[in-house]
Amino acid sequence: MSEFIAPKPDPITLNLVKAIVPLYLKSENLAVRPSEHCISVIQSQKGIPAVLALNHIDRCDPAVAAMLSTMCGEENYYLAARELFDENFGMRGWLMQHCGVYSVIRGLPEDVESRKATVNLIAEGKHKLVMFPEGDVTGRDDIISPLKKDGIRNIFEAQEKSLRVNEQRAVHVIPTAIYYQVHEDAWDPLRSCLAQIEGCLGIVESTAPIEIRIQRAVERMLQRLEANYGVVAEKHSHGAHSSIQHNSTRTNLSTNARLVNLCRHIITSVANITGAQVLDNPSIHVFLYSVRGKLIRMKEVVNDLDGTFDDRLHAETIERLASCDRDLERVQNLLILASTLHQKPRTLDVLWRIIDRLENIVLGRVSAKGHRTAWIEAGEPISLIRRSRDYRVHPTTAVERAEKRIRAAMQAVLDDLKKPQEGDKKLPQADEIAS
Repeated sequence: MSEFIAPKPDPITLNLVKAIVPLYLKSENLAVRPSEHCISVIQSQKGIPAVLALNHIDRCDPAVAAMLSTMCGEENYYLAARELFDENFGMRGWLMQHCGVYSVIRGLPEDVESRKATVNLIAEGKHKLVMFPEGDVTGRDDIISPLKKDGIRNIFEAQEKSLRVNEQRAVHVIPTAIYYQVHEDAWDPLRSCLAQIEGCLGIVESTAPIEIRIQRAVERMLQRLEANYGVVAEKHSHGAHSSIQHNSTRTNLSTNARLVNLCRHIITSVANITGAQVLDNPSIHVFLYSVRGKLIRMKEVVNDLDGTFDDRLHAETIERLASCDRDLERVQNLLILASTLHQKPRTLDVLWRIIDRLENIVLGRVSAKGHRTAWIEAGEPISLIRRSRDYRVHPTTAVERAEKRIRAAMQAVLDDLKKPQEGDKKLPQADEIAS
């Protein structure tokens, strides 16, 4: 499979996936409930250049977005990370591609082909583009994280292209939010899942409060991972720097700092293996995406050289790259966990996401844990046509202002969505799930 995967939607695959998605949601005990207003807003933007901007809270977001499109009676384009296309021996990627999903290799250097495709698809206006502008799963439903500036820039470029066709043709961004409400029947499955995580980590069964148990599980997991990767972290004491081995709770670094330190260590190790350029003081996410991009490109080169390598050497190279891939996947999950741990108070919704992420990291699987409802709402579409002149003169400033406005609109929608509705939202019964 090539580096860039272009969308190739076809009716047969679309209908197949439309039948599969509800079954998947049912297996997750997840009901998708967009408001009537949300559906009305989305449908009102048909046939014009539009981007559906969704927050990225949960691993089920792509399926929820696909279900939303079906419930709105629409077929859309979707932007997804390139590494997702290689899962399940490429079968997932084939299905995604033929449902209108196309790829982006995140980080640096920029994926030029993906950028061009984004601009062209938006400007064309045949279908909406569904994107998660935060860039990765945040694990948080209290804030909208800063949106990726390159994504906002691409929308502006699509606006410029649209104006060259028709000076009144505006590109609209629809600020949309998903909120996952966990039902009370999740408590017992969550405790059972946490007990399995504790057992895998060698923690003695405990009757302590669930938050204490989670803290112990995270601490033990960190100790095991730090020992496995040989992580040494800096300890600050009165301005001096001293190195200590992360093998006990004696370190004064916070859990979040230790998670980030571990992730940076792993990414650096993979960068050394792949020869990826180490940027000066990159954010942890840019560092991850850039090294992962290098790995993806290396895998394509190795696959293309099949038959020209010595068979044994070729197999060793493939295995080494696969090991790097697993390490970076672990890093991504650890960063999502670190983000989720930031959210306070620890409501049932938050506890669900923490335990779900620990289950993925420690047990290597995910499962349904009680029933959930994905409530969805959309705000009023934001037109970029008035900002286009600013973009031509001061592109950086225009992008920053647009990012703040779109993020604020998404935050407002999310905040309103989480407020109790008339007598609280009606929770679907089990037989309504994914109906």
